Amino acid sequence: MSNLTDLSPVIPRPEHVDRRLAQLMRRGSANVGQSAQMDRLMMMLTRSCDLRCAYCFVGLSEDGYGEAHDGHADPTVFAQATPGMPRGDMSSETLRRAIDLLMRSERPELGLQMFGGEPTRRWEQVVELIEYAWNHPDRRARPIELLFTTNGVNLTAERIERLKPYSVLWQFSLDGDERGSRFRRGHLLPHDTAVDRMQNSIRVLNESGVRWFMNSTLPPAAGGEVMTRYRWAREAGVPAMQMNYATGMTWSDAQSDAYLIGLQEMLLDHAKRPDGFDLFNWRNNADPAPLCADVICDVDGTLYQCGAIFHERRFPELKKVYRRGHLDDTPAFGGLRLTLDELWAATEAGLAYDADELRVFEEGMRLGAAVDLVVQVTKRRLGIQGGGPGM
Repeated sequence: MSNLTDLSPVIPRPEHVDRRLAQLMRRGSANVGQSAQMDRLMMMLTRSCDLRCAYCFVGLSEDGYGEAHDGHADPTVFAQATPGMPRGDMSSETLRRAIDLLMRSERPELGLQMFGGEPTRRWEQVVELIEYAWNHPDRRARPIELLFTTNGVNLTAERIERLKPYSVLWQFSLDGDERGSRFRRGHLLPHDTAVDRMQNSIRVLNESGVRWFMNSTLPPAAGGEVMTRYRWAREAGVPAMQMNYATGMTWSDAQSDAYLIGLQEMLLDHAKRPDGFDLFNWRNNADPAPLCADVICDVDGTLYQCGAIFHERRFPELKKVYRRGHLDDTPAFGGLRLTLDELWAATEAGLAYDADELRVFEEGMRLGAAVDLVVQVTKRRLGIQGGGPGM
């Protein structure tokens, strides 16, 4: 391994970023294509959430919380120029139909992610979903990866223990201490209470012995806080972490550079002392955000490329071009997920009305390519093979 003290940060040049983005697009998503081993489905269980985070563009609403949607396509959602949102939560019937669809996949491995809103606000449906998928007759003993995305404010030892037999991986959306959480405002509870509950969930998760990681997202205004978040995570006893940048937002050159420099400093620090902490950024095999090839099932049973939901308030026009069908008219899971080239073509079509909006989206992709370059170059400079130090 190279002398870590001799390595200074490198900002990828624009032409290198463009070339890397083209390479990523040609490579295509690791999750799509003949070589893919897994089919994944995300489940939008509710649009209710305890928080309102500044960098979240999901269409959140408390209207209809606790009321089950009938699970059939609502023509009024797409009747407007900008598609609306369905009202209510995912019903038991809809979640079972969605799992049935996933189980018709021909892939040797399956993936299922609980999403929202905040899925713990539909706890009974979460348990039903996981048990139904785990014991499904069409699973045929295939491995199934269960990922639970949560803001942590409703986690308890009892709830974590309830899902322990299913080897759930907990993705805890967490941005650090009270200052780091300033972009994650309490909505259904006071902000200070939300922060206290999130901090307590670190202890509860660690005491449970389950697998979990901190998923931290930096908006442009916090682009220079990578090392602050990383150091806080290690001091707080977090076992693993993924650092992300917010998509759908305008990043200045200075903000992007600050994020990339912080990313390199984080990687180098982790290379010095990897033991006891798993840094997921070393793997960095994700698609060039904000493109994502996964499929999400909305509360009404409509199937989308997940970016339609992730950017629902920022780029609402993408809902029409990212729509992949509905549980009522989709007999097979195969072919649902678009390639990256197909996704980009759909994005260009959806945002063709406004060159500035398309530019914001594309700049997010370019920052993703720059992040990939930083990780790969850092690994080469350190002589690291595989996933990263300690892996």
